[in-house]
Amino acid sequence: MKNRFVIFTLIILILLPSLPRPSHGKGQVMEIDALFGDFKLQVEGKYFPHKETFIYDGELWVPMKEIAKALDMGYAFDPNKRSLKLNSHGKLNIDDISKEPVAYQRGYEIQAKEKNIAELDRQIRTFEGRWTSDPSEVEGVIRNIKVGFSDIDVLLDGKKISLDRDPLLYKDDVYISLVALSPILYITPDLEGNIVNIDGNGILAKKPGFNNVANLTNFRDSLSLRRDRELAELEKKKKILMDVKIPYEEVDSIGDMERYLNRHLGYIGKLPVDIGLRSGGGSWYYLDIEFGARNISRWRDLTRRDVEAYVWDIFVAITSLYDEEAKIQGQIINPYRSRYNYVEFDTRIRNIVFKFIDSRLDMTEKVDPQFITDLLEKRLGRYYKEYFDFTARISGYDLELIIYPDSRYFMDRWNVHDKLSFLKEIDYIIKEYYPGLRINGVIEYPGKDSIQFLIDDGKVRSPDLERETEEFLNDRYGLFKSGTLRIPMEYKLHPTNLDDYKLLVYMDFDINDDRWNKTVEGALEAFLQDVISEVIGLWDMNIFLQAYDKNQYIVKEVIKTP
Repeated sequence: MKNRFVIFTLIILILLPSLPRPSHGKGQVMEIDALFGDFKLQVEGKYFPHKETFIYDGELWVPMKEIAKALDMGYAFDPNKRSLKLNSHGKLNIDDISKEPVAYQRGYEIQAKEKNIAELDRQIRTFEGRWTSDPSEVEGVIRNIKVGFSDIDVLLDGKKISLDRDPLLYKDDVYISLVALSPILYITPDLEGNIVNIDGNGILAKKPGFNNVANLTNFRDSLSLRRDRELAELEKKKKILMDVKIPYEEVDSIGDMERYLNRHLGYIGKLPVDIGLRSGGGSWYYLDIEFGARNISRWRDLTRRDVEAYVWDIFVAITSLYDEEAKIQGQIINPYRSRYNYVEFDTRIRNIVFKFIDSRLDMTEKVDPQFITDLLEKRLGRYYKEYFDFTARISGYDLELIIYPDSRYFMDRWNVHDKLSFLKEIDYIIKEYYPGLRINGVIEYPGKDSIQFLIDDGKVRSPDLERETEEFLNDRYGLFKSGTLRIPMEYKLHPTNLDDYKLLVYMDFDINDDRWNKTVEGALEAFLQDVISEVIGLWDMNIFLQAYDKNQYIVKEVIKTP
């Protein structure tokens, strides 16, 4: 069928143990280990009597005679001819512009989102110490049974169909994997505990409350958007509670955000502060953090790390709860003695740069920028046959470094690997003398765009080199090949925080295409693993990859750490 929608989410929806897969030949009777769990089958929430079902090879196998009857289909099995005929009475006579495949697809999408919502809610409740249960857990026992592996032809409305799993013969009936049946009959199974409900998607079985498939599709389009919003809100809540470890609240306005900050981040250590927040253009937000004259001793008890961590908590709260693209700028000040106790901060390259010069907080380490300049010119004045000059100065606790290549060859001809290796060598040399020193830098050459970079905790970050990385990936991995299939690929790299990148992959291909199969999917996974390894080798980051087809359906998600 042209409209068969390739579904990966069922593997997520039915989280079942993989049982042994024995080798077998056609027409043979073999013994297999299967999980029997007293499964109850339903169609649209209504139970129907049926023979026992079981889980084998990670999938639920169901008796076709009772399934066909429950779905109001004709059923005829000829064991001598090894032929099973199913008749939908015209309900599955679906063309390319029909609403039925869309209703089926939306049903799967919504089911997957609701499973994700339930799992996120379970994680949050567990983290908060609230009691949770797992109603989806399957209970049962493994039994050894004899089944027939026979060359059975399955015909639907007179046409032979291809199933991802060959049918089995058991207890005088044909058993077929419910996963394999799903895209053939446009049904959506859902397993909760030992209850299996089959959603007919308004096609083979009427959907209660809906007159036709068009109404069902419109409803599901709206419901899918609501589930997207719920997922996004839960993801934010999880990040705030479990990663940032500050309370979660819904924030709808700049006023709400300011009240949240004062309620939950009104102290730097033991120092009480008042936070003023106002917005500017382009997702900029300005902060005035003030403390009273009587608390000067508590200010002096703080360290630079205390202040930095506090401002970072504010930044994460704003980006997580209110504006994920936020950039902040501001100051911490005692308004009665503004000459002292003064700190400035500003967002650069998705990081926060601090100036502590007037803070009167003790400097734990004196940095000599001239020594660093001389050191770099001695060790790296000539590198890979290219000459460089350096200028360094201290800003707060950070080193601001400007690098001048002697020729445009560095900017034009060095690849992204060589440029990053050069910056990592700079960090290696400096931290021999100043471990932990953060470097804000820029590589400049007249008439060429500069390259900004940040080196923090041994890791290099640079939006300019990230774009060069995208160009490198598009050049080297811009075409995925599998057999005769050629799929153009495009890559976008986005930093999400100091340790994580999101790599978005856009495939110029529709996975509903009949050429898409498990062989192609396996080759794609191996191909994307090579891409991820390349990016990790460059940036030493955790990578979260999402691959989309041309219709923006997620084809693959991979998380990999260095």
